[in-house]
Amino acid sequence: MGDPDAGGRVIPFERDGADIVARFTAAEVELLRELASQITELLSDRAGDATGDVLLAQLGIGGSSTPPDDPALARLLPDAYRDDADAASEHRRLTETSLVDRKIANAATMSQSLGSGSVRLTPDVVQSWLRSLTDLRLVIAARLGIQNDEDEGVGDPFLQDVYHWLGYLQGSMLELLED
Repeated sequence: MGDPDAGGRVIPFERDGADIVARFTAAEVELLRELASQITELLSDRAGDATGDVLLAQLGIGGSSTPPDDPALARLLPDAYRDDADAASEHRRLTETSLVDRKIANAATMSQSLGSGSVRLTPDVVQSWLRSLTDLRLVIAARLGIQNDEDEGVGDPFLQDVYHWLGYLQGSMLELLED
């Protein structure tokens, strides 16, 4: 993984027609796949904890009515209503399972599209990547104690580098979408 501030090898995404393309090193591919796997595991554990109405589950609706204890999961699955615990609980109970499923699907799409490092992302896949990069950054931010853009975070320097690298990747994608 390159560090854009240290002159390391980091190639941003580029536009090729309607697609967005990039080339990752084998180490970067391995890191992105591992991160996608970890977030899938984290979310799958939460999905496994869900208890709820059998009828709702058959419709693909449901989830836990209580917020996650893990700060990283709480960042991924925040309360919809901060000032109304009952409304937040009911909203979570009805929507959490589908939200978790979408986040897992986005991580799988990102991982599968990596191939051997040369990626070509269609507009739909770009959206999955952007969502996954956001989710990964939220989890890492929670682990590092980052609450806002001004925070440096504390802890593992490698994890801090990964957090910034993911932000760089996300930023390069967003710049292309704004053009």
